[in-house]
Amino acid sequence: MKPEELIFLLADDDPDEHYLVHNAIQEVDQFAQIHSVFTGFQLFEFLFNKGMYEDQFTPMPHVIIADINMPILNGFDVIKTVKETPQLSDIIIYILTTSRREEDKVKALALGADGYYTKPNNFTDLRKIMTEIHAKIKG
Repeated sequence: MKPEELIFLLADDDPDEHYLVHNAIQEVDQFAQIHSVFTGFQLFEFLFNKGMYEDQFTPMPHVIIADINMPILNGFDVIKTVKETPQLSDIIIYILTTSRREEDKVKALALGADGYYTKPNNFTDLRKIMTEIHAKIKG
């Protein structure tokens, strides 16, 4: 996939993570569109123009970057539902989480995540992750 303007949807319950990931993506691709939600439930409201998004145009993202540890619907629920929903199944999903548990990584990839990253402790490493993701998508 080589879209001209990538559309990202960030799903994480931590506003600081949104700020950091948003900035890292913008440093890698200044033309990227970046949208944010704070729960897995909000992610599906965004994707289907429901709830607080029903009167808004919400573009279909090319990429979802999701945390595993979110309230209501977690990252595993997001992967499973997106990959099992025909109109969403082509969306690329990367997990960006604090979990260092190998079983979480194995589960996420088995459910259909395209990649799994542990949240780094500094912005430089986060930017490297976003550069790697961007390179994989843009080919």
